[in-house]
Amino acid sequence: MPTYPHRAISARRSPRHVIASASRVALGAVIALSALSVPQLATPAPVAAASSCTGWTSRAVPPRTIRVLRTRTGRVEKVNFRRYVAKVMASGEWPSRLNMATLEAGALATKQYAWYYALKGNHRSHYVRGGRCYDVRDDTADQLYRPERATPTSRQWRAIDHTWNLTLRKGGRFFLTGYRAGSSSTCAADANGWKLYARSVNSCAKKGWSSTRILKRYLNPNLTFVRSQQMGPMLAKPRIALKVGNTLPGAATVMYRPFDNDAGVARYKLQRQTGKGAWTTVAMDEATDKWVDVWLKPDIRNRFRVKAIDDKGTSGPWAYSPRRNPAIRGPVGKTLGAGVQTADSEPIKIKTRFKGRSIGLISRTGPGMGKAKVFVNGKRVAVVDLERDKRTDRKLVWTMNWSKAKVRSVAVKPLSVADRVEFGGFYILR
Repeated sequence: MPTYPHRAISARRSPRHVIASASRVALGAVIALSALSVPQLATPAPVAAASSCTGWTSRAVPPRTIRVLRTRTGRVEKVNFRRYVAKVMASGEWPSRLNMATLEAGALATKQYAWYYALKGNHRSHYVRGGRCYDVRDDTADQLYRPERATPTSRQWRAIDHTWNLTLRKGGRFFLTGYRAGSSSTCAADANGWKLYARSVNSCAKKGWSSTRILKRYLNPNLTFVRSQQMGPMLAKPRIALKVGNTLPGAATVMYRPFDNDAGVARYKLQRQTGKGAWTTVAMDEATDKWVDVWLKPDIRNRFRVKAIDDKGTSGPWAYSPRRNPAIRGPVGKTLGAGVQTADSEPIKIKTRFKGRSIGLISRTGPGMGKAKVFVNGKRVAVVDLERDKRTDRKLVWTMNWSKAKVRSVAVKPLSVADRVEFGGFYILR
């Protein structure tokens, strides 16, 4: 087997990628470019006319899996293709700290590079280990892939989702997309028509360039974007949030939307997973609803996935929600205010401290109920009127949702000792 020198720049610091040089030595050995070498035009490695490994044939729909050589063990692993792209990005090729436009351009380049070598006819004939072929290596000879240490972030997944049904053509041909760290921090200073240079790309993104503009500047001339008509609509990552009016045991709402407002969605399909159990379908009132009230099993991880189907019956990929673990805290069933406190006393306050993304106040509503004040981190954020014509129990009467999980304190107490509040607990999503 030929050897592949590692480049000098650490993968933890910046994206990098090695493209085989146009000049080749006898017997087809590949000389990998150093990250510090002078940029050269990237050209696909020569392949045998009918060579094949994964042998994928579509240039519109990504392969389901890819075969990866694990260089440290010598094993060839079949990996879910979408997960492979995410793990490559998280292994240091396109760190999450980069600008979003940079991540989108990097996600597309990472995907199309691996896809190119998974295509039938593009297998490098010497990519065989122990009688088993593989499409790519897990080191910098192809793309760095360290799944044991890499955990893709929501930003990296969002970049992948946003570009998943998009591919690039150069002169009308599906081509090998190259990228490297680069040495210049000046926007587009090293653009050469064939590769992305991450440092200068990120400089362009900081100037407000979109990923489309970046790709055109770095990969033109003769660059075209192809949005697959064989893939269903792409969805943004679903959110799980708490909503006023929901009752237990439901309590939560799952929300989702297509990336493209003109996606042509005919219906959605929603499924639930609790713990490590099987995925089960969630019934929906209307197939086109973009939100569904759902029950969450307490004290266990709950997760949802949703996909969109267009009017031709073509499904997009599943979009996965974060995992959420619900819990109820506080002296459930405690009555505050009228009937339990004297007129000259201070209303009793119930307080909890938690780390999570959502919290709601559970209370009875109905005739004779009073008003409650809600405090977050010591600051009053709401006054909730609990009086209604009809009685309801175990209902979320106030909610707040945050984008990040942090330690927060929340407290509730009657507006005055004359206000009756029947406290049903704090409902928390961690």
